[in-house]
Amino acid sequence: MSSLPDLSNTGSSAQLASAADKPSDRSVEPFPDYYDDLAGSLHHAWKLIGRATKDRKSDFHSPMLATVSADGPEARVLILRAFDVETRTLTFHTDTRSAKVPALTLDARVAVTFYDAARKLQLRTGGEATLHVGNALANARWQASSASSLRCYLGRAPGATSAQPTTGLPPDLEGVIPGRAGLTAGEENFAVLQVKLQRLEWLYLHSRGQRRALYRWDAGGLTMEWLNP
Repeated sequence: MSSLPDLSNTGSSAQLASAADKPSDRSVEPFPDYYDDLAGSLHHAWKLIGRATKDRKSDFHSPMLATVSADGPEARVLILRAFDVETRTLTFHTDTRSAKVPALTLDARVAVTFYDAARKLQLRTGGEATLHVGNALANARWQASSASSLRCYLGRAPGATSAQPTTGLPPDLEGVIPGRAGLTAGEENFAVLQVKLQRLEWLYLHSRGQRRALYRWDAGGLTMEWLNP
């Protein structure tokens, strides 16, 4: 049985307290234009989500998706592939063999959480998920994706047990990016997961005052209101 590393000497309590007590550089940082603007805050959130679909360095590029399975809630990080602001739809890719698929069959309601550490901005969103398998949208997303990102669909089912550490890929694909023709067998395992947002809770953190707002969409349109942080 392997032993765990000794983490007891990571620094004295005095050193840790000193680091925690240092004033934040944000203490003199001006508030953003959208600080007291409900509509402006939502517009800024949409802008950051849209940018994250192209910018891999954006913290919003890899949000947390939570589902409800037969065993309870489950959460995992997914890569945001596309966003349609008009329909409030987030697009992700997933494997048809993954545990989230039966979970979504059980309950299509999901939560997606974004957090930008530099901007101290959290978005907690909720909506209903739809899976697209073998249809025109799935085919278009498959064709538009790189071979390196599609290679995983040629491997074993996600979460399958293994007697040893493994990538899950067949031996002939280890360290190899196949051509488009070599990816064909994996397309049946590929799915597009879309989430139509019905709720967005916006939280902006600042040492001189936080802001929190709630946005909800229903048959009557958009409702916006401030919340106590």
